[in-house]
Amino acid sequence: MSKKEPKIELKHGSSNNILPSDFFEILNQRFFPVLSLTYISSVLGVAAKKGDFIQYLFYERDAYIMALFVSLWVSVPSVLWIILRGSHLFNHVADDWYKIVACIMTVVLLLSFILFPEMNIFGLRTYFVATIPVLFIMYLFFVKGGLPPVAAYPLSAVGFTFLIYGATLNFLY
Repeated sequence: MSKKEPKIELKHGSSNNILPSDFFEILNQRFFPVLSLTYISSVLGVAAKKGDFIQYLFYERDAYIMALFVSLWVSVPSVLWIILRGSHLFNHVADDWYKIVACIMTVVLLLSFILFPEMNIFGLRTYFVATIPVLFIMYLFFVKGGLPPVAAYPLSAVGFTFLIYGATLNFLY
């Protein structure tokens, strides 16, 4: 048996947990803070690039919608990591699959500049390229551990506030 293969022991009367014991710690202290930071910085970056920063930050929904696409792009390998990490059979390959998916996403993104140079819809591809370092940062958070709750919860709350404000702008205008 190689050292990467999982060891599964079934015992009669043991508690069956659908979710792993550290699932909520992974979400609250690793995933949501980095995703919130990505969303906040994307909103600020898009608003700054559009021109009138105050106008696009407080009155226009474009920056919030574009930042949502960027955040969804970044969350693809991390959601896969969370699913695989929670699996009893595949938790030993979660780190490898995160690396593989992040590399595939990066290569596809870079190839899109070569194969489809004219397809830069709303400038989103440029923001996707800016998220490549976020993939590394998110991986380090997943492997090394998350933020302490004192920093993770306020950062997640600010990101959620930005999301709610963007949704409010979307429904108002």
